Amino acid sequence: MTLRARGRPEFDDVYRELTRASCRVTGPRKAIVTAFAHLRRYVTPKELHDHLRSAKVRIGLATVYRTLEVLRRIGAASAAPQAHGETAYLFCAISHHHHAVCVRCGRVDDVPCRSVAGFARSLAGNLRFRLTQHKLEFFGLCARCS
Repeated sequence: MTLRARGRPEFDDVYRELTRASCRVTGPRKAIVTAFAHLRRYVTPKELHDHLRSAKVRIGLATVYRTLEVLRRIGAASAAPQAHGETAYLFCAISHHHHAVCVRCGRVDDVPCRSVAGFARSLAGNLRFRLTQHKLEFFGLCARCS
């Protein structure tokens, strides 16, 4: 299995942000970003490493851990603690968005953020609450599972 990232503008955004964060865009990092993005679900570093190994990509587990943490720091990954204590990561577009998570297969799709301005006005007016940030996740069944 060959992992390719050509023609994916979100990868260009990630590589640009990596460069801005003084991180080199190496072959192993590109392979991690490509595989990570194709999975479209929360994965632990170990799961991603296993996926890369099954695709015949030779990368150390420590490199996967470090790269996922850098991606989280630049906004290209979301992190969620797991019940067993490890952190799982999800590839994200760097632009602000939300997630629709399938409760059966775990697939995650990005949901654009368009209507929060009205909600923020309502909070400000009704509760005198000034919204400074937000995070939403929607849970249900994806098209394949429903």
